[in-house]
Amino acid sequence: MALIKSISGIRGTIGGPTGDNLTPVDIVKFTYAYCHCLRQRKAPFGDRYKVVVGRDARISGEMVEQLVVAIGAILVQLF
Repeated sequence: MALIKSISGIRGTIGGPTGDNLTPVDIVKFTYAYCHCLRQRKAPFGDRYKVVVGRDARISGEMVEQLVVAIGAILVQLF
């Protein structure tokens, strides 16, 4: 599956070339860009924002969550 970018988010197959599939580099770039946009607004939780990550049970979902937390966001998990 190619990297799909839409207004509702990004999705794709983990691995492969950056920009063609969903790689950790792509995840960091999109997450950082999103958090940068959030920082233009007043943060409701001190200097942090809550970010919801939709995922399934695949092992790559945990990697995505950890990258979001590493950027500095408060992760909201939906079960």
